[in-house]
Amino acid sequence: MSAFESETSMGGEQILPFYIVCDESASMEYNGGIDAINEGIPELHAVIASDPLVDDKARICLMTFSDDAEVLVPLSHASEIEEMPGVSAQGATSFGSAFRLLKSQIGTDISLFRADGFKVLRPTVFFMSDGEPTDDWEQDHQALVDKSTNPHAPNIIAFGVDQANQTTIKEVGTIAAMVMEQGVSAGTALKEVIGGIANSIVASASSSTPTLVIPEDIEGMISLPLDVMDDPSYP
Repeated sequence: MSAFESETSMGGEQILPFYIVCDESASMEYNGGIDAINEGIPELHAVIASDPLVDDKARICLMTFSDDAEVLVPLSHASEIEEMPGVSAQGATSFGSAFRLLKSQIGTDISLFRADGFKVLRPTVFFMSDGEPTDDWEQDHQALVDKSTNPHAPNIIAFGVDQANQTTIKEVGTIAAMVMEQGVSAGTALKEVIGGIANSIVASASSSTPTLVIPEDIEGMISLPLDVMDDPSYP
């Protein structure tokens, strides 16, 4: 049992951290991805904030990445977020910047919540991208997901739309990975993905036991078999 699993077995109110990570590289403007995210994220926020049980247990964070990564909304109750900010097209597609920021931010968040007496369950990352990364990202990804060296390693569910490489998306996801079906627009696929994320968060937080519900049967998306799959359950 890792240090993280041991500590999360202690008492205290349970909270489920969810990190929504959106690609805002330049290509996302041309394929309708930016518009889809700006339409879908407020709807996701409204669904979670409107359910008191889910809002009480779940915390959501919104991050974006292009040349660099940025936290747009820190980990919070949905009801405490007055309005979800929009995303805008930027430059390149640096996966590494997203993974480095996730590792730092998750560690900080867990430490703060534990200091306040909460039982923080293993975080889940919903990662969305439309393209091939423009950097060498594998080492940063490994540092994030390796439970032997990072006690706060999250579960990652990866979504690839438009021209996203299937092999890359499979390597990013630790418990699930999906890519867009041929003939579906990136904007349409992303809207469905965001709806699937909302359903996953609601189902996970509504459960009487802390079990991560992986999105399934998202219209326009195909699930990819992973070579090695982590246990999706919370410790």
